[in-house]
Amino acid sequence: MDLIPAAEFSFLALSTLFARSFEGYFVPIPDAPLAFDARVRSEHISLMESRVARVDGELAGLVLMARRGQVSRVAGMGIIPSRRGQGLGGAMLRPLMEAARARGDSRMVLEVIEQNAPAVKLYEKLGFRRVRRLVGFVGRPTPEAGALEEVALGECARLLPDGLPWQLDAATVQGLSSPVKAFRLGPACAVVADVSAPALGLRSLVVEPESRGQGAGRRLLRALAAAHPGKTVSVGAIVPEGLCERFFLGAGFTHPALSQLELVLDVSTDAR
Repeated sequence: MDLIPAAEFSFLALSTLFARSFEGYFVPIPDAPLAFDARVRSEHISLMESRVARVDGELAGLVLMARRGQVSRVAGMGIIPSRRGQGLGGAMLRPLMEAARARGDSRMVLEVIEQNAPAVKLYEKLGFRRVRRLVGFVGRPTPEAGALEEVALGECARLLPDGLPWQLDAATVQGLSSPVKAFRLGPACAVVADVSAPALGLRSLVVEPESRGQGAGRRLLRALAAAHPGKTVSVGAIVPEGLCERFFLGAGFTHPALSQLELVLDVSTDAR
């Protein structure tokens, strides 16, 4: 097996390979170059550190690696269906773990769908340990008109606390781009993935610290529902369990079937 820097491939080729590598996965991954490009930029994915696997002259899979400071993240690892079950996952990831050690990273993180038992088993065999469970929410808030104001993404990002998972982190939210939009209603701010989509994908919802616990977040949810009647509001499984249950479940939301596990590997020399 050869591991080739992803930077040697075009975005079109990487988007297609990404989709092929996740064919039949729990969540459909379309071949969408613009969406792939947006993901690379917002999640700080390094195509120089990412790798494409080639076996017997055929592209077999890829590992997308993101970096911020001394933390690396496996932003996605997939293998085309005909090459699965051949031990490629570990062979693809081990060299990247060693590279992270060599450059002095402190840890490597990833998220994996909890129901994907073979993947969870692989990562734990490689030394990753569970940090926390990540959940999502889905619901239809009661519509209530409100004077929504479109604002810069940074207005929401600056309110996010430290210690959130990579996809909820302020740096990720700040790096999102069109069609993502941010809306404010009073002290509450929400980031929505694409208002034209069949469902409103909520990427972030946060309230100014001094106004929390006073219903501002609920009013914003209801205003979004009024502005986009009939649409379901969904939150991906990227929220730490226990962080927002009271808020969303109290608003009539439920958990979707899939959840994730956030895993971490200590890769510093001192941790070996």
